[in-house]
Amino acid sequence: MILWRRERPAAWSESADAALRERLASLLGCAPFDRAQVLGVYWPIRGEPQLTACHERWESEGRQLALPRIGEAGALEFGRWRRDGEVRIDRFAIPVPEPFETVDPALLIVPCVGFDSRGYRLGYGGGHYDRTLARRPIAAIGVGYDACELEHFEAQAHDRPLAAIVTESRVIRGQ
Repeated sequence: MILWRRERPAAWSESADAALRERLASLLGCAPFDRAQVLGVYWPIRGEPQLTACHERWESEGRQLALPRIGEAGALEFGRWRRDGEVRIDRFAIPVPEPFETVDPALLIVPCVGFDSRGYRLGYGGGHYDRTLARRPIAAIGVGYDACELEHFEAQAHDRPLAAIVTESRVIRGQ
């Protein structure tokens, strides 16, 4: 799925990302997500959906954005981030806000390598989002592409379904 994301045509990606962003923006305008003022977002890597235009929109609506870094025991910590703010590159080549001012997001926007119709996601295997969600119950919306949907996979005991998964063609509500 990662290879597919990296090799898809640029024009397809732009079109799919635009459709995904519109669905995501609409979802965030609805209860209960419309009340979330601090959003944990991600910096796209490995062909993940590009949400930059959403970041601009959310900031203009008065929402605060936060980017993750890996904290104690592998769970994520989130630092306040502005699109024009300073960042430093961490050991995984991912930008992290500098200085890092810790905030507690009310909602996470989580990239999915794969997902299923039950609302479970597959990531890169490090378990960072799993540890984060296990440590503190927080609503999370996954974003991914239709082509990355799996018919079924065995969720682990620590996994929990996301509140929703947004793709370029639909919104899947978690269980």
